[in-house]
Amino acid sequence: MAHSRLIPCLLLKNGLIVRSQLFSIHQVIGNPISTVRRLSNWSIDELIVLDISQDDYHDMRRDDLHMRYSGSSTLEILKHIAEVCFMPLAFGGRIRTIEDVHARLSVGADKCVINSEAFRNPRLIEDAAKRFGSQCVIVSIDALRHPDGRMEVMIDGGRTGTGESPDEWARRAEESGAGEIFLNSVDRDGSGWGYDLELIKSVTAKVKIPVIACGGAGSFEDFPKAIVDGGASAAAAANIFHFVELSYPLAKKTCIEAGLDMRPVSVSSKWFPREPVYDRPAEDARLKERLERAHDNLGPKPVPKSKLAVRWCTHCLYPSINAAPMEFDEKGVCMGCRMSGSKIATTPQEWSRRKQMLVDILEKNRSRDGRRHDCIIAVSGGKDSYFQTHYIKNVLGFNPLLVTYYGNNYSEVGQRNMLRMKEAFGVDHLIYQPSVDLLKKLNRLGFQIMGDMNWHGHIGICTIPMKMAAQFDIPIVIWGEHGYADLCGQYSMNDFVEWSYRNRLEHFARGFEWNYMVGREGITNLDMYAYQYPTDEEIMNLGLRGLYLSNYVFWESNQHTKLVVEKYGFEVSDEPFDRTYRTMSNLDDIHENGVHDYMKYIKFGYGRCTDHASKDVRAGVMGRGQAVDLVRRYDHVKPSDLKRWLEYVGMTEREFDAIADTFRDQRIWRQENGQWTKKNIWDAQAVSPDDAPARRAAT
Repeated sequence: MAHSRLIPCLLLKNGLIVRSQLFSIHQVIGNPISTVRRLSNWSIDELIVLDISQDDYHDMRRDDLHMRYSGSSTLEILKHIAEVCFMPLAFGGRIRTIEDVHARLSVGADKCVINSEAFRNPRLIEDAAKRFGSQCVIVSIDALRHPDGRMEVMIDGGRTGTGESPDEWARRAEESGAGEIFLNSVDRDGSGWGYDLELIKSVTAKVKIPVIACGGAGSFEDFPKAIVDGGASAAAAANIFHFVELSYPLAKKTCIEAGLDMRPVSVSSKWFPREPVYDRPAEDARLKERLERAHDNLGPKPVPKSKLAVRWCTHCLYPSINAAPMEFDEKGVCMGCRMSGSKIATTPQEWSRRKQMLVDILEKNRSRDGRRHDCIIAVSGGKDSYFQTHYIKNVLGFNPLLVTYYGNNYSEVGQRNMLRMKEAFGVDHLIYQPSVDLLKKLNRLGFQIMGDMNWHGHIGICTIPMKMAAQFDIPIVIWGEHGYADLCGQYSMNDFVEWSYRNRLEHFARGFEWNYMVGREGITNLDMYAYQYPTDEEIMNLGLRGLYLSNYVFWESNQHTKLVVEKYGFEVSDEPFDRTYRTMSNLDDIHENGVHDYMKYIKFGYGRCTDHASKDVRAGVMGRGQAVDLVRRYDHVKPSDLKRWLEYVGMTEREFDAIADTFRDQRIWRQENGQWTKKNIWDAQAVSPDDAPARRAAT
């Protein structure tokens, strides 16, 4: 008898992985390449990838990312996915002809998943089965449970009813030659309510071929139910595998402990290591080409003209081409605004429940056997660090160890705030300070390679707290707000997403792991020791978890700042910033609001003021018109701290500008009369007339 299978399902939309809910709400998780790589690390049973894009066009250019792919078609994306996929791969999306099946199998798919066209034209199933074998043909059935309990097959991405029952359609698909059925519940998609076992049982009772159950998994315990109670041959899920570290090994472990006959758990593969292996000659050539273009003042490398035009959220100020992965609803509202509204609508009773959830986790992992600390808090010394420590230490009553990565860029007020934390809260504080010589090298390399001199800071603070947790056997690390969930609505409030290696590598490190820097400017493995993340074995053995406090307590920076100023003497900046109106943010790094953020403006056409103003619009403390006026005033400003950074790394301003220009996104920027120009939110008349009073007040 074949093993039961556990299968991750990745949903692609416009080239990016999305989190789906009810087949209609889509939130961008990230690039599929890094996710498929991570799944290959764990030697998963199989993988299903479904492209749900309306059009066969994807524009994934991001010249500051390592994990990107050329081309704009589904087949080109599939080819890149197949290159890092070390497991059987099934691929679906816009398969309408036998030629479509052949094309996907030819570039790397092992099976094809056919949905709408299979229902409209069952002959396609027959032809594909005869030509390629039934084992290559998976018929996908999207089933909707109506309020009266009736089940109906839906096609066209869940938009069109067929009047057919799922069990009867599955029976006919089997007769036509399908080798497997992929059964998904529309009304349970993204719900976390568990599988629709009645639906699964109705289909498995009608067919002899394997049935893959999907839709509704909210916990690892749901997986064995789909197989044992529902009779499925495999349990599949999409969203849940993005939520926590070691998600697939933990889910597989749960299934095996429930008595299922499955392939053993694996947290590492000798064939496919976790850390990327870089093609050094190719990477050297890539950097050389950039520096040569900069030397000749040629700007960014020419690329094909994009079909995608920049647009702005109709509620906040965020553009569609963004440093954070953005998705918009049918009304043009970004998912960051949607999730912010969901957070604001969360009831006090729900926040109380979440608080107790956090207490239960911390209490379970409270220090024992002589261990001094209950958890680690990753802190920079900013307002969020103060609030995190206040909440864990003085509200909940646990004893944290504070851990700081010191990037050598502190402002004077930020330095004072950071050093005062041990006294303000009566806690231990571990500060890691890399050598200044190494930091200068990493500043230069980060800027030249990815247009981000603060790469070392991102990967440093992402690594040191987790590394110390593994070293001191402290299983819980507390982080503050989930930045990507807050900025772009990457996850739902009910996902309780946790810290993960994949998120660290893809989003914070941009795909450039610590070993990418080894060998450049004389940097060695030992130099980069502090940036090496704990192994998956260490994480699994310790049960190491990174928890975002914003999942458990209402997060609003303006309120938190007022609290920590009044209660702990937190200092805000006594001098205004060049590029934003706020004076309480990013005091731990003088370049974060300055030259580092200026590079974001160079790349994407917006900056820190857009970030802050969008947050304040969502929080209801600022009108959109006033926010637009502030962006118009601040976002373009070249910051004064650039002088300090240039002296720090030994670079001229001319060199800086020339290298910076190579990172300009040509979907946003164009040259006119030798000057760079771009479309702006005010040019697009994106400000509602209702904001006119706020605009007048701002001026």
